[in-house]
Amino acid sequence: MKKLQLILLDSDSLFLKSFNEYIISSNLHSKFDIKLFSTKESMKHFLASGQGYDILLVQPALYAKEMLVSEKGMVVFLQEGENFAKEGIFEVFKFQPLNKLLSSILSIYYENFSNFSGLARKGIKTKVISIYSPIGGSGKTTIAVNISRQLALKGHKVFYLNLELLNSTSLYFRSQGDLPSLQILYYLKARPDQLLAKVEALKKYDDHSKVDYFDLPPCPDEMMSITKDEIKKLIHALIETEQYDYILIDLDSSVHERNIAAFEESNQVVWLLNNDIQSFQKTSALLERLDDVIGTEHGLAEKASFVMNRFMGHFPQAYYPYNLPIIGYLPNIMEWAQVVDAQQVFYHPLFTQELLSITEDIVVGKQAGVTID
Repeated sequence: MKKLQLILLDSDSLFLKSFNEYIISSNLHSKFDIKLFSTKESMKHFLASGQGYDILLVQPALYAKEMLVSEKGMVVFLQEGENFAKEGIFEVFKFQPLNKLLSSILSIYYENFSNFSGLARKGIKTKVISIYSPIGGSGKTTIAVNISRQLALKGHKVFYLNLELLNSTSLYFRSQGDLPSLQILYYLKARPDQLLAKVEALKKYDDHSKVDYFDLPPCPDEMMSITKDEIKKLIHALIETEQYDYILIDLDSSVHERNIAAFEESNQVVWLLNNDIQSFQKTSALLERLDDVIGTEHGLAEKASFVMNRFMGHFPQAYYPYNLPIIGYLPNIMEWAQVVDAQQVFYHPLFTQELLSITEDIVVGKQAGVTID
């Protein structure tokens, strides 16, 4: 898969070093082929050899018009203060966190040079995991945000996508001083060709958990209007950025087009069961009529892994007739009966230990050389 040819021309050697180290240490090294220059002369010598670029990120004082060598090459000024962009030349603010700087650059590039069709290219190794239960209050969001956080803390690049009718993302993931991501729903419907650019521009990053996400306010009317095809385009756009090892999708308990799209696009579905007979009965009833309810393209028989939440240490006899293939058990945490701060769900050692064991088995799949503590 072709890497973007990125050239950075800046006289600040410390900035060059930091920028290069950030790319190397992140998964962006698979997206960019980077060359660094500190003088105008060295840059001109490089171009004179017939070399080109996709993106030239340049200190304005070092820029010369002959550096714009191709209509397919994008020049981005590294502004330190006053803006003075010229026609056909873009700019980003230099003194911002490098992850935001790169997102800004990619947003500009995708908006002006991307031909995103709504489908992700084959061969991108992003794993899509949906968290689902047909029972409300089963702990889906608690599981989804915890798996997202633990994967991210182990060095994986993770995007948490909440598709619930009424989401509670802001209780778990936060970013300082950012505007909401609500515009992503507009572009999903009106300008899907710009989704790659808007994912980069509107995504947020939680410094504490190291997870990317959309900061969407509860917007039930907008969520209800999203179609199956639109959800697929959004998932494909996230995959097409080539930045994520995992996309964790937090689903509603009801069955609707958002869920069906996620089922079809997921590599795996973590299906939660509550520790009560109602949960087992409703799950079994839905499984019996699954093809009638959501069609035949979901593949849930192969994708679904059943996990029992709020396990009390014994399996009641009444559950056995349902014969559900449960592969993991998460303990009942009494302290969470009256949670006043959602951040509490990240810090229970017993729950985290059991969740990590399940994550290793289901999500990571015991890949060679990968362990989760």
